[in-house]
Amino acid sequence: MSSRDDATIRGRRGLAGAAAVLAGLTLGLAACGGSPASGGSTGQASLSGQTLTVFTQAPYGTQLKQYEQYYAYIASAFHAATGSTIKWDYTTSTESLSQAIENAAATGTGPDVFSVGSSFNGTVAATKAFYTLTPSDWAQVGGQSQIVPAMLTEAGSGNSSDVGVPFESIPFVMAYNKSLFAKAGITSAPTTWSQWIADGQAVQKADPAVDGASFSPSDPYGPWKPVWSYMEQLGGDFLTSPATADMDNPQLQAALQFYFAQDYQYHIVPPADLTWQGAQEESAFAAGKTAMLADSTYSLYQELAGTPVQQDVAFAPMPNVPYGMSSRPAGGHPAESIVSGNYYDVAKYYSNLALALKFIQVSTTPAAQLEQFTVMGWMPVTQAGIASVEKADPSMASFITAEENSTPTDFTPAWADIETGLLTVIGHIAQQLATGRPYSASYVMSQLQAENAVVQQHLTSS
Repeated sequence: MSSRDDATIRGRRGLAGAAAVLAGLTLGLAACGGSPASGGSTGQASLSGQTLTVFTQAPYGTQLKQYEQYYAYIASAFHAATGSTIKWDYTTSTESLSQAIENAAATGTGPDVFSVGSSFNGTVAATKAFYTLTPSDWAQVGGQSQIVPAMLTEAGSGNSSDVGVPFESIPFVMAYNKSLFAKAGITSAPTTWSQWIADGQAVQKADPAVDGASFSPSDPYGPWKPVWSYMEQLGGDFLTSPATADMDNPQLQAALQFYFAQDYQYHIVPPADLTWQGAQEESAFAAGKTAMLADSTYSLYQELAGTPVQQDVAFAPMPNVPYGMSSRPAGGHPAESIVSGNYYDVAKYYSNLALALKFIQVSTTPAAQLEQFTVMGWMPVTQAGIASVEKADPSMASFITAEENSTPTDFTPAWADIETGLLTVIGHIAQQLATGRPYSASYVMSQLQAENAVVQQHLTSS
């Protein structure tokens, strides 16, 4: 990673703690039907004639058809390899994912395999309701050594404590319109947030019909990421220790203020964006109405094919120096992209671990990694997958670099509360501003304190 050695990464992963448990959740082993505690005892289970239920993201938005195409490909490849069938079970939000994890832990029933966002593996591990992968289990899916090292930082709290196997990565970068930049006399992408604001204002001065940037605070998934990045760059964190929440820290307050100041103070984001979701941001960018788009993924490149801006789009790392500064303060991290992607975690109540591992192995073959890149724009997580994708499209090198240099979020059982809490705060602030009320630091603090109490209760309940 660009600023943290492996020991530091492992320290952050260790936030989960050996004794951490998800508050209020217990797994009744009697309800698990005698499920084995590790992969070794399931090796003789049949791979054919079974139905494997996989809980994953519902097809949605501008990529609805692409999701359907990708799921059909994986289901077909799995059936060809095993003679078994996949039943997709869909989640539609962070909240529904959290509820499904909680239900699985509390009842010992539910989907067999969960597609879990990178930040949620701390929550999964704390339930004790999912398999901890043994060396033998890892061997069945190709081994840890095949995985991009950064992606392993969110697989578990340590090398021998992994609960998830990554199958896709979604590194985040900024997208910008080269034509609009050139019209404003800008020759390169901003590397600091001061430059980001200045470039946005310069674009608008050169062409009042466009906006310098955009955001989507009403999106149910994305807006916490740029706020997290800015907080990390200032040296803040959501936790001060594995057992202590710090959701009202000064750096997070400053990050929220800057995020919304793009609208009410610097005026590079229009007020209409306060009610936007991510698809609306991308549509405006595709129409040439926005110069810069934060936290973009490679799928945007695919979606822009055939649009007026296709030849004008370029990608670069996100800015990594806070506004008004020439360098990050002590303790600040680049945090240009979170370690982002999805992992397959297998519930302990599912007795045919061998079949679940075969599903994961099928999903991480070079062919599958190339397919998910081609269809979805998801980056590969294996070295062989990277080789196949780089051969198919050399232009994606900057995204692979972003993946390899990404920064992990806190590995903690309280992540669901942290992420949903921050999304709630962002949504409430946006609602206030959208109805004409001014940005209120005291209101923001009250919101953060309320969410901090929720996170703290989770951390201390065991």
